[in-house]
Amino acid sequence: MEVEVDLRDGSFHVIRSVCAMDVGKVINPALARGQIVGAMAMGIGYTTREAFLFDKRERVVNASLRDYKLLRYGEHPEYIVEFIETPHGDGPFGARELGEQGIIGMPGTLSAAFSRAVGSPINRLPITPESLWKAAGGTLCTTEAVLKSSPEPVDRIMNSTRPSI
Repeated sequence: MEVEVDLRDGSFHVIRSVCAMDVGKVINPALARGQIVGAMAMGIGYTTREAFLFDKRERVVNASLRDYKLLRYGEHPEYIVEFIETPHGDGPFGARELGEQGIIGMPGTLSAAFSRAVGSPINRLPITPESLWKAAGGTLCTTEAVLKSSPEPVDRIMNSTRPSI
């Protein structure tokens, strides 16, 4: 993972993301690469953009999906995907599953890359420009801004989770 962070304001850009995995026998390389790239993009979004706001009764108070921030064209890093082929005896044609491995390591990998970039541990999700700016030594109180933008009092912010399919 290669990231670029502007320490003045915490803005960042993910430059390059690499994934190498043992998938047994690759049957359709283009399809396999596309699935891994999609998972990597989901992992980057999960790590840097997705959060739910909760009130005191643990109800989600995010206004709507209209505010949901997906990676846009031009924001994606260079994706490098490599496959190691060790045929799996129990799988069809020696293949293994490969759908979720691209997403699993993203939070830890991005956290490590950002921690190194700002010189301070990053251990909360989502990793936002504000959290990077604070970790790099900036100070700003935004609790009031979060409370004003929410329809109900917000007690905590928690990273979202994706259900397994």
